[in-house]
Amino acid sequence: MSDVSVVMAVHNGERYVGESLASLLCQSWAGFEAIVVDDGSTDGTAEILDRLSQSDRRIRVVRQDHRGLTPSLNRAVSLARGEYVARQDADDHSEPERLAQQLRFLDAHPAVAAVGTAGWVMDEEGDPVAPLMAPTGSRRVAALLRQARATPIHGSMMIRRSAVEAVGGYRDAFRASQDLDLWLRLSERFPIDNLPEGLYAWRLNSEGVYATRREEQLKYCGIALAFARERQRFGDDSCALLQECAGDLDAFAKRFRMRGLLHALWGELLFRGLGDPGVARRELGAALRSGACHPKTIGFFVWSALGLSWPGRAPLTVQSHG
Repeated sequence: MSDVSVVMAVHNGERYVGESLASLLCQSWAGFEAIVVDDGSTDGTAEILDRLSQSDRRIRVVRQDHRGLTPSLNRAVSLARGEYVARQDADDHSEPERLAQQLRFLDAHPAVAAVGTAGWVMDEEGDPVAPLMAPTGSRRVAALLRQARATPIHGSMMIRRSAVEAVGGYRDAFRASQDLDLWLRLSERFPIDNLPEGLYAWRLNSEGVYATRREEQLKYCGIALAFARERQRFGDDSCALLQECAGDLDAFAKRFRMRGLLHALWGELLFRGLGDPGVARRELGAALRSGACHPKTIGFFVWSALGLSWPGRAPLTVQSHG
């Protein structure tokens, strides 16, 4: 049995997947398997994966019709043989010591369910453009996570397979931000942490979800946060309803029992993540009409109604760093 199973899903990733896997094959700790789900690629991805898997038996390739990231990751996890499951995205890069340091940390901290790392943002050519800091200490990580102020870098995480299975893995209802939903559910039962070392590079890719589906991603982020509040209040959440709505998030919001909170979260996240006061004002206004009159929500609504930009750091864009 391999100690670590690295899981990756890729759809039409010929530009970067070879480089990403090469960074795994150069790890200082070699006792891992890499399970790569080719999610219906129609470019040259299959040929690259065939070549790499033939040259290194640690790479296991699974092919399927296009189903999306969440089902692909769940399939990869279901095939994992390792005690630990590590993530890596098909356009990202791991430093040579990443797996070794995470493995040592989890072995030394048996109560911790998952550990990520700090890292940096790189542009499409692989040049660094911004640091990605990671809070440390499980209490601080959990507190910032519940506010979506500092979420673990998805591709940098190493997780105990038993913990993933205990909370039901990724949930198919989340077509984006499936990682935040998982981290929130994990943190309700187990400590999670980060290493402060920069061991992972996240690529700001013009074809990635961050660049092409950012508003949708932020809305799913808001749903994950609202579900955490819902579980705290009622003991369960409305994931079955989200699944039933099949990606129609406005229809979901109308039926969600905490819709005022959801619109407030959407308004703040869209304001912070898109920097567009008009989009934020629409959601914040819906929150107020639903009775979610928290002072912060009122403040953000007034700020957006005045047409002012988000008072914090501007969101990253591909154009500004490409």
